[in-house]
Amino acid sequence: MSTVNAANAVTPRIAGAVQEVARDGKAEAVGGNLGEAWRGWVTWGPGNGTWDLTISWGVINPNSTVVITASEIDGNGNRFVGAAPFQVSSVAPGNGAVIFKINIGWNSPIPMRTDILVFN
Repeated sequence: MSTVNAANAVTPRIAGAVQEVARDGKAEAVGGNLGEAWRGWVTWGPGNGTWDLTISWGVINPNSTVVITASEIDGNGNRFVGAAPFQVSSVAPGNGAVIFKINIGWNSPIPMRTDILVFN
């Protein structure tokens, strides 16, 4: 991550905060105000550059917290850390899907796997 030192740069500030909602028995069983947690993954054909990608999954809603990681995979689908940098950003959950940006900083297309955690 780089730091912006421009004179007109504005530091982001918190504009508002969500109050913790009442906990029910199901949420307490998972922990805190968390009612459900889901884990999955998607493998993708070779690609490079920056793209908006979508993962459709019925457990996702606009209030979900979605965490996505990405890594290069070999011919057998095994993840590994190669020379190509992967960056996931702009994760936006919606009704039944999440849209996010992926940047694969490599000169030629390579296959990848995205792992996804959904917290409701």
